[in-house]
Amino acid sequence: MIAFSLGSLDVYRYGIFYFIAFLVGYLFLYRITKKNIFWIQFPRLQGFLETHLDDLVLCIFVGVLIGWRLGHVVIYDFQYYLSHPGQIFQVRKWGMSFIGWMLGVTIALCLLARKNKLKYTEMVLLFDVILAIVPFGIMLWRIGNFLNQELYGVIVSNRLPRLGYPLFSILNDLNVFHVYPQVDSFLRVNTNFLGSFFEGFILLLITLSIIRNRVKTRKPQAGKIVAVFLLGYSLIRFCLEYLRADSQLEFHGWFSVSQRFFIWFFVLGAVIMCFRKKLK
Repeated sequence: MIAFSLGSLDVYRYGIFYFIAFLVGYLFLYRITKKNIFWIQFPRLQGFLETHLDDLVLCIFVGVLIGWRLGHVVIYDFQYYLSHPGQIFQVRKWGMSFIGWMLGVTIALCLLARKNKLKYTEMVLLFDVILAIVPFGIMLWRIGNFLNQELYGVIVSNRLPRLGYPLFSILNDLNVFHVYPQVDSFLRVNTNFLGSFFEGFILLLITLSIIRNRVKTRKPQAGKIVAVFLLGYSLIRFCLEYLRADSQLEFHGWFSVSQRFFIWFFVLGAVIMCFRKKLK
């Protein structure tokens, strides 16, 4: 949806949110670099952040741009795009995938880390500081979904028919339910609000608290944020999939296409949490 126009140039709301997310992310990484929390134990990583911060942010941007779109193409509707390759580049008309974003950024960062000869633990710490601020971008992304009237939830009367007073009234007052006028006149679960709050705000509080403790104690704790993010985000998204209207088309048996990925992400997060203390 267009936010405003500058002559013939249309500025979209998503574009504004992406710009804010990357700007805040850049400032956050710059601030972490100035704290020198890695200097004693991981001087090479500290030097990398000080000299290649711009390259790092550019790498993340490319990973997001390519992975977000190609993830949707490959994961959700590969056969369609195989028959209609020209539609792959119709970003404004067709969807994007957060799973693809994660995979795209992971591949891009691994290549950058290998180029700069970062060791395994240093690479994990790099993912830690990046994922610490990612929930902020997710929070803005869900707000953009809400403003664009997309990724809305299921109809309340169909999925949650037994909600009575006062529970229904409380949830409605909290904006958990919402009518999307550009879609229809039915009261739907506001999965945009739930996603922004749980995927974004709550996870952001958790990851920033871990970063704050690292700055205070000067103990890097490699892999902790990676594990917490994978566990938390996967669990939240897994649950919300049952309430999203668009996800109902993806279910094959008990799980949707996205949920199958989140199960693996959750397992990976659990493995990292169990073995992260062995990182040296």
